[in-house]
Parts: sequence; C-alpha cells; structure tokens
Amino acid sequence: MQSPVQKTRAEIHALIQSLAPASIALVATSRDLVAVVDKRFDWQVRAHRWYAVISRGDHIHAVADIDGRRISLQRYVMKLQYPDRSYDDLKQISFENKITFDCRVSNLEHRVGRQAVMRNRRSKVGRQAVMRNRRSKRNTSSQYKGVIMALGRDGSPRWRTQIMADHGSMGIGVYEDEAWAATVYDAAAYLLFEGAALYNFPGRSPDQEALLIAATKIARYRAKAKRQGGAMAVQQIEME
Repeated sequence: MQSPVQKTRAEIHALIQSLAPASIALVATSRDLVAVVDKRFDWQVRAHRWYAVISRGDHIHAVADIDGRRISLQRYVMKLQYPDRSYDDLKQISFENKITFDCRVSNLEHRVGRQAVMRNRRSKVGRQAVMRNRRSKRNTSSQYKGVIMALGRDGSPRWRTQIMADHGSMGIGVYEDEAWAATVYDAAAYLLFEGAALYNFPGRSPDQEALLIAATKIARYRAKAKRQGGAMAVQQIEME
C-alpha cells in the first residue's frame, strides 16, 4: 500500500503531464514533493517556504508560516484570488479532484462558492425585503430584474446590479455584459431569499463565480452598515 507521500507524488506527476506547462507553476515543498498552482501566483507563492504536513487520517497538505500563522497552500491561493476575504472566510477548502497538492483556483473555487452560500443562508432578511424582491421588473433600461443601464466614461453602456435588502438598495457591482449582471443579481437573490426570490433565469442553478461576487458584495454591505450604526444611516450604500 502506498504511503500518503508516494500517493501524492504519483497523482501530481500524472496531473502535470495533463496540463499545459505555460499555465502552471510548480512549488517545491518538503518530503521532495511539489504542488501545482496557477502561473499568475508563482512569485507570491515562492516567497514562502512550504512544508508537506501529514495530519490525522493520512491527509497531506502543503503549509507555510505566514504573518505568524500556519496557512495551507489552498487557503493562501484563494486569499490571492480574493484579497478582500479573510483567511477565516476561507476555512476547510476541499479539492474538486481530491488531489490535495493541486492548488489551482479551478480545483478549489467550486467549494469556496458552496461555503459562501451556506454562510449567507444563515443570514436572515426581513419579510418586507423578501416581498420587494418578489415584484416583477419595473425599470425599462434593461430587460432583466435588478439591472439598470449606466453609461461609462466613453459613452458605452454598463449594467449596474442592485437588489433591495432590509436597509435599502444594495449595489452588487457594475458589469459590461447585461446578461452577466442579471446572473449576479440572481446569485444575490439566491443568497438572500432562496426560494422566495423572483429570478431572471428561473430553473437555472446559481453560477459559482456569480455566487462568490455576490457573497463578497453582501458581506461588505453588511459590514459597512454595521459600522455606520444601523438602518437609518444606510438607506443607500453603493457597492462599486
């Protein structure tokens, strides 16, 4: 039977053969192992010394001591991908292909999106906000609910996404593509209202990237509302 180190070495070797060399970087760790990360994170990851650590249950991960904390490589990579999120928001990341030394974002992102959904499901919003979001589209600048056209500096159309919450209108970003703005709206509605929401694309599962965007915007909105002292101070907070 292979040891965790032998098993990981064989898995990573096979994985590397299947990937385009220009898209990845190899990160040396102890125990003569290498981990795989996205090429764009090469220099940041190489700034630290990585150790292959075997925990209970023969699970093996790459870890480093960063700013006085022991951080796993998968958490570090996701922190680089989403710098506004804290390490505490990036706990217990698992791997799509079950290879713990494959720390490419594409192998980690789906699981982080699921964490964002679960965190936001626990955050309740009031009945009044739910009822507002059950209303059909009212503005005429977009064919989608929660999307408003706004001209960019060059005069080209941009699409602003916003959703009604307990404290008023919550901005969820400005996008170049109208349908994508509507997709982000649906993700925010899913996180806030679940089955009670009125969606632009009913019957479609929430997009994972849109969930991450919406979860980050909602968290910022709530943190800012809390800092500013409650509902009366935050009738309209723009989240660019």
